[in-house]
Amino acid sequence: MSKKSNKLKGESVRFLAGLIGAALAVTALVLLETPLMGILIIPFAVVACYELCHVAGIKNKGILWTAAAVAVAVAPLLEYRVFARLNLPVFLPLLGYFFLLVILMLANFKKTKFTDVLVALIASLAVPGAMATIVMMRDIVRDKDPVWEMNLAVFLIFYSFTCSWLTDTFAFLVGKTMGRTKLCPKISPKKSVEGALGGLILTSVANAGFALMFNQFFLNGHRINIPAVFALSFLLCTVSMLGDLTASTYKRNFGAKDFGKFFPGHGGVMDRFDSILFVAPALFGILQLQYHYGWDLLFK
Repeated sequence: MSKKSNKLKGESVRFLAGLIGAALAVTALVLLETPLMGILIIPFAVVACYELCHVAGIKNKGILWTAAAVAVAVAPLLEYRVFARLNLPVFLPLLGYFFLLVILMLANFKKTKFTDVLVALIASLAVPGAMATIVMMRDIVRDKDPVWEMNLAVFLIFYSFTCSWLTDTFAFLVGKTMGRTKLCPKISPKKSVEGALGGLILTSVANAGFALMFNQFFLNGHRINIPAVFALSFLLCTVSMLGDLTASTYKRNFGAKDFGKFFPGHGGVMDRFDSILFVAPALFGILQLQYHYGWDLLFK
């Protein structure tokens, strides 16, 4: 097959993956106001957990299957607030899970390193938990705001994704045309300081424009604080870059180019969601602070 045919085939695969991604995004919006939103996260959480464990070279099947089972449970447990409803301290099942992984390590110590346990903990708890904050942003607005407005929840989730994906896109475009100074050459040689600054500035401007659009056309009971969205974008975009560099460090440590092939032409789930796993929890934390202290920070 010629190089031209291979290129066309690769572009077709990337386009198809993009269409699938768009379909998933539409599905998420349709399910946003339903209890099924957390279930939509499950396959991505399980695949991401597998990708992290696979790249780390974990061979202990007991640890792999246990981590996958926990990854399935995390998002629904958080969305439906199971531990709060049962009045059960979260510390107890977490401690039991850790000891179970330790027992599985000791039972097959010839094929297991202690770092396998640590990777499994992060892959099965931190990653699905970070994904679940996307749903929890909806819940905190619905439960604590006197005026429930689904489009506000849509904006907050959309905002977390733009801070993640637009930062990466703009940084790539600016870096490709103007990049001169390497940002972290030993971790990600193609990233530049100029690209990073371009990503921060252009994404912040775009987010301010999106906020204006939501105020104008989609919100009735709330007004988004556009200057705050612009300013916080600098923080969240920086967090996004830290997530991307963290994932690159992880892959470099284990000698992997991509986490997987879940999205053909785009890599694995972790390749597409590495930065959102940092941005969404950060934005959720900001929302918690807003409601706890009664601030009119992101919106009022």
